[in-house]
Amino acid sequence: MGIKQIAKLANVSIGTIDRVLHKRGGVSKDTEERVLKIIKETGYQKNMTASRLKLASVKKIEIAILIPLTRNKWNYWKLPKKGILKAVKELTELGVKASFYQFSDSESFSTQSEEIFSKNYDAIITVTFFKDLSNALLARANKKKIPVVFLDTEIPLKKDAFFIRQNSHVAGRVAGRLLHGLIGTKGSYFVVNIINERGVHANTIQRELGFRSFFVEKNEKVNIKTINHAIKDTKFRATKEMKAWFKEDGLKGIFVTNSKAHLLPTILNDYNIKNTFIVGFDLNKRNLEQLDDDKISFLINQQPEYQGYAAIKGLFNYLTRQDDSGLSLDIPVEIIVKEHLTSQ
Repeated sequence: MGIKQIAKLANVSIGTIDRVLHKRGGVSKDTEERVLKIIKETGYQKNMTASRLKLASVKKIEIAILIPLTRNKWNYWKLPKKGILKAVKELTELGVKASFYQFSDSESFSTQSEEIFSKNYDAIITVTFFKDLSNALLARANKKKIPVVFLDTEIPLKKDAFFIRQNSHVAGRVAGRLLHGLIGTKGSYFVVNIINERGVHANTIQRELGFRSFFVEKNEKVNIKTINHAIKDTKFRATKEMKAWFKEDGLKGIFVTNSKAHLLPTILNDYNIKNTFIVGFDLNKRNLEQLDDDKISFLINQQPEYQGYAAIKGLFNYLTRQDDSGLSLDIPVEIIVKEHLTSQ
């Protein structure tokens, strides 16, 4: 039912219905009550898409995106960006625009945040790489009534926040289950945290805790070693201790807690280390090549492209309909095996 039918039932003009819907005044109290009663009884809902199309030419919905700097074409953060751009393209006619800001460290995160708040953005999409700065950004946005969506990782913050992410603890448990199915209790387990210049990320810690919790809850007494390893020039260089660990007899399960699992097979091959199974994250080209070559056993997909896409769509619904149901999403743990590649 449209406003023409509402006007006919209320025996008033379309203009009167429009004034009531938009609370513009100029309507008697009795008429307003009669119109509102008919609207309620008929279940009429305003056509938000049509309204947004009318507004698009004069009032844009501008969203600021603050994400890590992407230095190469295989960088993880290019995937959320791809999803964001896809959603923005779909909503362009409705006046949605996105502006990208990138950071490489806490200082540039802070600088870019200041730049964002110096402008009149309607919403912000970012990540929780720096807890104190994330709290500061969220508090400032709340004061200005600007919704903020955090991608990739959820951490405890001082204020309630929207998160679109995969549960890292659950993902770690899944990795434990996968490797346990391959090597059981008699092999050796390694958690490899490959660290960049930003140090150990929150989701890395959450994934390792989840991995270990799987064995604790099963009451499985297995040998799990943690390797925190910084990489230089995108190369993984094994230490003497690691070489000794890897050369231990028996099956070995390696859980790489980020998207760099593709760095491990080269090391294992260089030292002729056999009977090893690797679980890692994300469907970048190099990981998929190693999966296809049977050097990685499983990849866990956290759907970063969809995270970015869902954030834009969710914010659009929130800003136009006050519907926040799409702003807190738990991305399912999707397990990718070699057969997925041949089936596509």
